[in-house]
This record gives sequence, structure tokens and C-alpha cells, in this order.
Amino acid sequence: MKLSTIALSIVPFAFLSSAHALEHNLTEAGKVKLHSAKQNMLNPTQPKLAQNTHRQLDFSSQETTTESITPVCPTLSTGNLYTLSGASAGNTICYHFEITERSKTTALLVGQTGASNIDLSVLKHNSDDTFALLGTSANPGTDDEVVVALTEPGHYYWYMEVKESDGSAFNFGAAVATQLDEYEFNDTVATATMLSTGQNVIQGNMDSATDIDMYQFTAVNGQNLALRLKDNSSDEYIFEVYNNGWVPLAANKIHPISGLQENHTITLRVRANTALPVNTNNQYTLSVQSVVASFTSHKISGEANVIRIPYSAFSDPYLTTQAYRNLNWSLTLNDSTGAPIESASAKLVLADTDGTTDYVQTSDANGRISNSINLGTCSPQVTNIEHTQYSLGYKNTWHSDVEVKGWRLEIETNLDSDNDGIIDKIGIGGENVPWVYLGHICDQDLVSSEKS
Repeated sequence: MKLSTIALSIVPFAFLSSAHALEHNLTEAGKVKLHSAKQNMLNPTQPKLAQNTHRQLDFSSQETTTESITPVCPTLSTGNLYTLSGASAGNTICYHFEITERSKTTALLVGQTGASNIDLSVLKHNSDDTFALLGTSANPGTDDEVVVALTEPGHYYWYMEVKESDGSAFNFGAAVATQLDEYEFNDTVATATMLSTGQNVIQGNMDSATDIDMYQFTAVNGQNLALRLKDNSSDEYIFEVYNNGWVPLAANKIHPISGLQENHTITLRVRANTALPVNTNNQYTLSVQSVVASFTSHKISGEANVIRIPYSAFSDPYLTTQAYRNLNWSLTLNDSTGAPIESASAKLVLADTDGTTDYVQTSDANGRISNSINLGTCSPQVTNIEHTQYSLGYKNTWHSDVEVKGWRLEIETNLDSDNDGIIDKIGIGGENVPWVYLGHICDQDLVSSEKS
């Protein structure tokens, strides 16, 4: 099957982090009085300052001691859009806000007019009265300023540095989202979630209408890929891949990617469909997987010491595989370049008179799967099969009782070549020959042994 090709390229992504501030639906809260910061909270020479710009915070070991902090600037509420005027070049302005649960905070400075150029930073007030810089937005002129940060419970500040101003009014505020998936903070390419080089199937959500989940995957071998976003037909999410601009990809459909070079990195994003309301409880499933193109070094067999029943003794059906108690199976899964794939899966299906049982295994870092299946209780359907074995100069005659079973090997390629909603498979067994017959040997009796 020929794969469709999207020729992906790597270009600067600096412009991708902008967001339209008014989409956050902040409540107009009126004017506030200008409050100048009493200290230079951004002075890098201060030993109290711990800079953490654009880094994901580790909340696992931090203690919350919000009650011990006295804010150094007036307190305002998140969720509001405040109006401020009268600023002059050189002013540093600050206001305090509190976060009560782990969240993603989007701080905004918008609506600048005239001769205005004001930078925005978000600071965290630590329990030892130091300040940590979480992020700064310093766009030119009257462009909007946006700072997005993961925020643990605690005290924070809007910190505004006035580069230029004729006193015209502008607006600022902060939107707080608490329904986060485990992959936040990944709203920009710089903070994109780096996917593993193996197979990736992850779940996420949209915490707001302006949430963007960015992901990057590196095709180490230049292998073919399969991309898919499942949204349960809700149409709540827009799925895109970067290819000299954002290219939309239909949800609930597999998109094959080929023609990649070694170590090519692709960038994907999922964003909210703003035509629909955001439901933070809903989730999407994103699959970024290497195409499983082949399997090698496969072996499905019983114990090494099995005394086999030959075709001449029993041929209807011929017992291709024979085992006493355990069926051992192993193989290596490979991508389109022939390199092994980590965390891909294969399924061995075992059939008997009671039905079928699936045994699914995942490949290791070398693409290898190795497993043993206990065949369980043996109930012979054919008894007293007489067959001869020649060993160590003796002719041995055996009678064997056998339960006839079957097996097949199924490996999903991650592709759907005919778009019928069913993943293409490779393996052993199929429409023409569904099963490989397995002789589960229940009992073997040595009838005679004589020198040959």
C-alpha cells in the first residue's frame, strides 16, 4: 500500500504562542488606581529572585504556606478585566492575586493605545519573601501581552514595566483554568510535550476555549507514521500538523505520514473548536505511532523436548505446532525502515472447543516480544495415535492422545488503507488459512523400543 505523503518541515515557531486576549471572557471590573511597586521585584542582582521563566513547575515536593505571606501590592481578583490609566515611562506597577488550587493562569495586558509600550510579567511570592519569575511578555508597542503559567496554590503578581506611555488607559486581568490534563503546560512549541520514540496513545482535554495542547515527535529512523485524534464524534477539538503552516487533519481518521528523514521532528497541536462550548470533562485520544511494517525472528512452538506426531501418523489436520503444557512465542516488530519498534503490540489468538483467548504482548526497547502460554487442562479428542520415533539407535513406538487447537498471530500496522474503520493487520493466519493447527499432547505412552 502506498502511503500518502506530507512533506513536513522545521521552521521557527516564535509566532505560534500568541492568543487573542478577549477570548478569555473576563468580566469588566472597572478602573483601579495606579500602584507603583515599592521594590524592584525583577532585579536579577537580588539573591532573593529565582528565575523560572517558561519552565514547568514541580508541585510534588512544595509546601503551601499561603497564610504566612503578606502581599506587597493591592489584591485584585482573577476572572476580571481591570482598567488602568495615568502610567508614565519608567513606572513599575504591580497588583497581587491569589491562586487556591493547582491551575493554569493566563495573565493578560490588552487594549493599549496611543504612545504605549508596557511589558507584563507574572511573579510568584515565595514563603521566604523571595520572588520567582514565571514568565514575561515584552511585545513591541501596543501589541497585547500574554503570559501563561502553571500555578500552584499561592500568591502571585501582575508586574508591569512601562517602557513608554502617554497615560492612555489599558486593561489587564488573569483567567484561571483548573480542569487540567496531565500534559499541561504545553500551550506553545517551546513547552510542547515531547512524545516518546515508541508508540504513543495519550488522553487530554481542553481546559478553556483558548487552551492549546502542543506535541512533538521525532522520527529517529525516518520511519512512516500514523496519526489519529479520536473525539467520540463530538467535534470539540481541532487537530493540526505543522507543514509550512498549520494543516488541519480530520478527527477519527488515520493519517499516514511518509517521506521523513532521520531525526525529523513533527509538531502537532490540538485546540478547542470555539464554535462549541468547552466541556473540560470530555477527553480526546491522540495516537502518534510508527507504522508496524514487518515482523522477523518469529517462533511459535512447544517445549524443546516434544516427541512430535509426524504427518504420516496423523494428517487430518496436520498438527503444525505441538506442545505438552506451554506454547512459547517470540518475534521482533519492525518499522518501515526495518528498525525495531519499542512499545508496539502483537496478539496471539488461541482457539479450542470453548472459544478463543487473546494474549497481547508489548515489545521491549529492542522491538522484541517473548512470552509463554500455559495451555491448561488437556481434553483429548483423538486417542491412541501410533507413531514412531528414532532416537539414539532405537526405534520407539508411541501412542499419543491429543486435543486439537489452533492459533494465529495478529499484528496491527496502525494503518487503515481502505478507510473502513478496521486497522490493517499482518501476521500468521487470515482469511484463506485462518488457523495454524496446534496439537496439545495430553498423554504419550511408550509402546515398544527396539534397536533399529
